[in-house]
Amino acid sequence: MTLLTRRAAGAQILALGLAGTQAWAQADGAVQIGEVDFTSSVVIGGQALILNGAGVSNILSSRATAVGLYLQNKTKDVATALAMPGPKRMRVVALRQLSARDLANALLDRLRQNAAEGEIQSNVLAIASLGGVFGARTRLMKGDVVTLDYLPASKSTECKVNNELASQPIVGDKFYPLLLKVWIGPKIRAGTRDALMGVAES
Repeated sequence: MTLLTRRAAGAQILALGLAGTQAWAQADGAVQIGEVDFTSSVVIGGQALILNGAGVSNILSSRATAVGLYLQNKTKDVATALAMPGPKRMRVVALRQLSARDLANALLDRLRQNAAEGEIQSNVLAIASLGGVFGARTRLMKGDVVTLDYLPASKSTECKVNNELASQPIVGDKFYPLLLKVWIGPKIRAGTRDALMGVAES
């Protein structure tokens, strides 16, 4: 094996190793995080959404999920993303086996930590419904996919696990911006927030 060939092989091995820990943007705007692919666009209610960004979210300081945010228009500004009209999607993919209780508790804790004044009180029923999404299962397995869609026509949030409805739609147009703060709120790990805002790779 020539020196040039050895260098090329070494570079390939290094790239494969890094693929498990970093987000890789593809030419068409899609993103790959380890074995998880986030397509560049999805369609919700007949409307096309664009992948704004994707990254890794931790639970108890350990890599837990790969997350991707889909919006009608790309933005690097959190306030713009929260206020943007139209449908939205958060896609959450388990990177390892997760306790459903741990995931639900992490979501609820981050809601409380990142909520603006009055947001918790005005979304009490919706928050309780979110907790119920994971109440019927004990765990998520590696590769399980949770989608959280905002549907403006019904002003509701639709929760699915592996493309099956996990609960009745959560009604209320004020809830989804609060839900997004679980991943892009002011007290969220900067690496996750920046990745979803397309500012930096996870």
